[in-house]
Amino acid sequence: MDPSLQLYERIPNKFVKHQDGFNPSTYKSIQDRVNEDPAFEEQYISQLIEDGWVKLKNNSSILYYPAGSSFKYRLNGNSISKIDAGTFRSGGFLIGPPPDSKEYILYKAFNGCIFPLQIKDIDEVYVKDITQKIVKFNRPTKEPTNNVAYLPHPTTKELIPVYYGDKPKDVKRFTSSQKFQTALKYNKWTFR
Repeated sequence: MDPSLQLYERIPNKFVKHQDGFNPSTYKSIQDRVNEDPAFEEQYISQLIEDGWVKLKNNSSILYYPAGSSFKYRLNGNSISKIDAGTFRSGGFLIGPPPDSKEYILYKAFNGCIFPLQIKDIDEVYVKDITQKIVKFNRPTKEPTNNVAYLPHPTTKELIPVYYGDKPKDVKRFTSSQKFQTALKYNKWTFR
C-alpha cells in the first residue's frame, strides 16, 4: 500500500447527521471509552457478541465481505501511526479492497471519513453476523385487531403476535421490513 494514504488529513463529512445535542468538543466516543476503561470494554464486547457480532478467525476474510458490512477492529501495534497493540477502533462500513490490491481495505467511518486499513495492521476484526443477531421487538401495546403479524416462538415454535395493525397494509409493511424478515429467517428474536 502507498504509505501516503495514511498521512492525509481526514475531514469529517459535514452532511453526517448526529443526535440532537451532539457536541464534538465534549463527546467521548465508544472507542475512547473501550480503550480507557477495562470494565466498560468487557461490558461493551459482551454486548457486541449478544447483538450478533463475531470475531473473524482470519483477518483477511474481511476482504470478501460485501460493501456496506459493519465492522470493528483492534490494531496490532505495527502500523505507521505507532498506535499501541490492542487499541480498539469503532470501524464503520466496509467499502472493500481497491481493485488492484488485497493488502488493505477502505471503509467509511461514522463521521463520514474514508480510511484505508492494512490487513497486516489488524489484530482482531469483528463483523456483524446477521445469523447470530437477536432481533428485539417492542411488546404490542395496542388492542388486538384482526390485522396481526405473528412470529414463531424461538423455542416452542408457538405463533406469537408481535404487531397489531389498523389495516392489512400496516401488517404488510411491518412484515416486509428487514427486521421482521431477519427474525423470521433466523428465528432469533425477543421482546424488549
